[in-house]
This record gives sequence, C-alpha cells and structure tokens, in this order.
Amino acid sequence: MKPLKILLAEDCENNVLLVQLYLKKLPYSIDVAENGDVAVEKFMHNKYDVVLMDIEMPFTDGYEATGRIRSYEKSRSLSKTPIIAVTAHALPENEDRAYDAGCDYFMTKPVRKADLLEAVQRFTQD
Repeated sequence: MKPLKILLAEDCENNVLLVQLYLKKLPYSIDVAENGDVAVEKFMHNKYDVVLMDIEMPFTDGYEATGRIRSYEKSRSLSKTPIIAVTAHALPENEDRAYDAGCDYFMTKPVRKADLLEAVQRFTQD
C-alpha cells in the first residue's frame, strides 16, 4: 500500500479515535479538523490524497465545507481530491445533498473498518 495523506473532518473525538485505530497499521498520515472551517483551512494549506468529511459539524457543516473545497480547487485549476462523506444521516436526501455538494462517495456511520479501507483504496488508486 502506498503512503497517503488523509484529512479527517470530524468533531466527535470517539469517531476520530476509531478512524485512527482503523488506519493505524497502514502508511497513512491523518490530519484532523474538528469543524468545516478548520477542514477548509487545512485543505488550502496542504495536499491530501483523500478527505473523510463528516456532514454534521459545528460552525460549517460538511456540505458547505465540501462546496468551499470544490470552489477552491476550481479557482486554482486543481484536480479534484476525492471527498468521502461520512454521516449518521442515512436518508436518501442526505446522500443526494452530499453528492450535490461535491462529495465522491457517501458512507453512513457507524462505518465498518473493511468498508472504510475499501473506499479509501478505491479513490486513491492510480
């Protein structure tokens, strides 16, 4: 497996610890953003292979943060970084809204380790 740099936008400490535990034995470095504003700021100053975006966060939610990231990429003619929405909201309208905001994939919590690994690998293979 190739090394990856992952941005994890997640406000719940337990979910952060779970994702870190899932990915701990892999050559992945994880930057954590506790809300959408911090996620966008980190994204603008770093290069990530994939973004794991919680949808419901304080200040700026995952929908808005994703939209701001997509606008940033477009304004600088950057290629799109894969963004995987991760949310407890499993309704079809939540999924539609995530895709409309610019997410590439939608996963519901609780996320299983195998599903998370498969999604990250699918979107980061050359």
